[in-house]
Amino acid sequence: MEKTSNQVNEPVLGKFGEAQLSQLFDYLPGIYFVVKNCKGQVMMANEVAVRLCGFECEGDMIGKTDHDIFSPERAEAYIADDRSVFETGNPIVERVELAPDPNNSINWFVTTKIPLYSDAQEIIGLACIARNMNDAHEKLRPHVEMNNVLEYVREHYAESIKVDDLAALMHLSSSQFERRFRKVFEISPTRHILNVRIRAACNLLSSSNDTIASIAQEAGFYDHSHFVRSFKKVMGISPSEFRSSDRKSPW
Repeated sequence: MEKTSNQVNEPVLGKFGEAQLSQLFDYLPGIYFVVKNCKGQVMMANEVAVRLCGFECEGDMIGKTDHDIFSPERAEAYIADDRSVFETGNPIVERVELAPDPNNSINWFVTTKIPLYSDAQEIIGLACIARNMNDAHEKLRPHVEMNNVLEYVREHYAESIKVDDLAALMHLSSSQFERRFRKVFEISPTRHILNVRIRAACNLLSSSNDTIASIAQEAGFYDHSHFVRSFKKVMGISPSEFRSSDRKSPW
């Protein structure tokens, strides 16, 4: 993120690019993102940072310094880190530290601060990214809980796989499992199994000289015509067309 020599809030991307970049950070789970100028004033902040610092919107935070936002002790610690970055040009990487929390609870972040340079290679500010490990874990928890299911499908896609067997891995009924899987991945378990088999078939078509019939069996399809129909439905072309086009697996 290069900046002009006068202002840290006008990146080389332009205002439209800056707005898009800021929006991206709003969608990252548990990511605190702030840009400051050399006076320590906030020039850019994402939604997580705004909320954790007790503001209603980014505009309320712009121009504020750490002393305006945090307790004196915490502000001095943050300012000392900023000063080190400004004076040495060395980033602070993956530092574990307490972070602001409007509910006054214990909240640990992993923080990285990097210097921002002008076109003349002068340090004109810094960018701070901090990960709230508690929030990130909560966002990822439903996916992590499905790891055993995904691993089972990955290892056994060439065999007959029943949704009932996958549900048993989660200690759920089939209907409960179907609903949870759809909620997490936005596809059905059956469609996921199909995708994994088609991916395996793509890899085999690209890397081997096996016949299409044998590849169908290796990928878990026991009916050649069903394999061809399924492949074309997912990939938009037939297995033979995929092979002749010398395409690689899209996954």
